[in-house]
Amino acid sequence: MKYDVTIVGAGPAGSTTAKFLSEKGFKTLLIDKEKFPRDKPCGGGLPLRVLQRFPYVVNDKIIESYSSSGTIFSPSLQHKIEIYKNTPIIAMTLRKKFDFELVKFATDAGTVFQDGTLVSAVKISNDTAQVTLDHENVIDSELIVGADGVNSTIARTQGLRSRGTEKGICILQEFEVDEKIMDDYFKKSRHVYVHSRFKTAQGYGWMFPKKQHLNIGFGIIQVDKTQKQKLNLLKCYQEYIALLKEEDLIPRDLKEVPVKGGALLTHPLEKTYGDRLLLVGDAAGFINPLSGEGIYYAMVSGQIAAEVIAEALEKKQTSQEFLSKYQTRWQKDFGKDIDLISKVVKRGSMEYAETVFKIACKDPVLTDLMMGVITGQLSVQQYKWKIVRRFFYSSLKNRLHLLK
Repeated sequence: MKYDVTIVGAGPAGSTTAKFLSEKGFKTLLIDKEKFPRDKPCGGGLPLRVLQRFPYVVNDKIIESYSSSGTIFSPSLQHKIEIYKNTPIIAMTLRKKFDFELVKFATDAGTVFQDGTLVSAVKISNDTAQVTLDHENVIDSELIVGADGVNSTIARTQGLRSRGTEKGICILQEFEVDEKIMDDYFKKSRHVYVHSRFKTAQGYGWMFPKKQHLNIGFGIIQVDKTQKQKLNLLKCYQEYIALLKEEDLIPRDLKEVPVKGGALLTHPLEKTYGDRLLLVGDAAGFINPLSGEGIYYAMVSGQIAAEVIAEALEKKQTSQEFLSKYQTRWQKDFGKDIDLISKVVKRGSMEYAETVFKIACKDPVLTDLMMGVITGQLSVQQYKWKIVRRFFYSSLKNRLHLLK
């Protein structure tokens, strides 16, 4: 069987790539090793810019609820940033539903979807890009898109990622909760809670309330070698749950559900393209280094990949020299954001984090800016100088107040 493009991995990145390619009239095959619908360890928070850039996802089958208020605690728990809006600050989804609906958008556009299918081998030559399915069927295409997640077989076998690539880790549970209890604890605004650098870890704990589901998790994105040796993620998570119960932020009698774990790359790969090959989403390491959110980058990278692939196929140029346009475009679109956030996260000490919270919690304008960045609503690159100017203004105002 011959296709124009074979996409391996049917998460948000792969499905988005498939949808846009199929809409352009290209014969597209989308493959995933899991049977759909399937779940994925994730908080399920959708930044509003996902909805703005991809308005077709705004429907009741995908959006569980909207949150219009939230609290972010400092590492010491002594300071907190709170925000209350009349409009949403973040949307919520269940990944089992979200990913399946994205696949449907792709198949409705003409994509051929094969789930429960393992890619056992990949071979790229001057003439074709070839994948072997379940050690038997061979598929030829002009190009392959690696959308197969953090442990991407495509990236590893094609020499774009080594086994020692640094990963972040997360652990979570998604509880089914009566809607009345959700209203009692999280109000109609579905109040979001985030605990920054809980137990000094370079990550955060979160509570994302949905319609009748409560997602609680703990993630560590930047893990240094010393911390990695001492880290017991399950213990950190258990202590986080205990804190939430002590503070009466969640019911004490939540029905026990399985604990799920996941991993994510801590930064984009140095190279996300090759001959007849592009990497998108988690396979390329596209995540927010502050929050671990990756859905926005996954879908945008899929959209950009589809545009570059369309140009490549129309011009019959599938070399890595031509496909390098993909990396140039994603770097211009969101790469600077990721790079800037990464630098801030690496340089920010615990003491600095406390200072930022102490100043921001007294300044509604700075609070709005920070909440916008943390929830993925605002581009850091676009708003960085506004945030810096506001921070220095608030810092100076605070010092002058102390001198009085």
